Formats: sequence, structure tokens, C-alpha cells
Amino acid sequence: MTRIFSARVQGGVIVAEGLDLPDGTAVTVAANDGDGEYEPSSDELAELDAAIAEADADEGEPAPFEDVLADLDRVQPRSR
Repeated sequence: MTRIFSARVQGGVIVAEGLDLPDGTAVTVAANDGDGEYEPSSDELAELDAAIAEADADEGEPAPFEDVLADLDRVQPRSR
């Protein structure tokens, strides 16, 4: 099951209040630049769900890191 949630950093640790994940749970974190909370559109959420389903179904090699960064830049460009 995939869950999308918000969290805060406290003392250098990511803390998701009200969410109980077992120790060792793998998570993916996309941090905003502090200009407020990011609210994805319904289209972005649908695209994310589709990408997660595709990744879960793919038993091949993981995507190259450069491809992952390019996909993230498409959603929210990094400042360079």
C-alpha cells in the first residue's frame, strides 16, 4: 500500500505525526524549499500513483539516478 503524507524535520529527523510506520520502512522524500506546503494537483497525484504502480510491477533494474532527477525536475525544477 502506498501512502502520501506530510512531515516536518525536528532535530535533523523527519517526523510524520499521526503516522505509524514500522522501523525499516523504505520511504521516498521530496523536500520543498520552505515556501509553504506543496499541494499536488489531482493530475500529479494520479501520475504519481501510476508511476508507483509501474515501479511495483517492474522487477528489472532500478531507474538510473539521472532519469529520476529528470522526472523530479519536470515536477519541480531544482535551483542550480
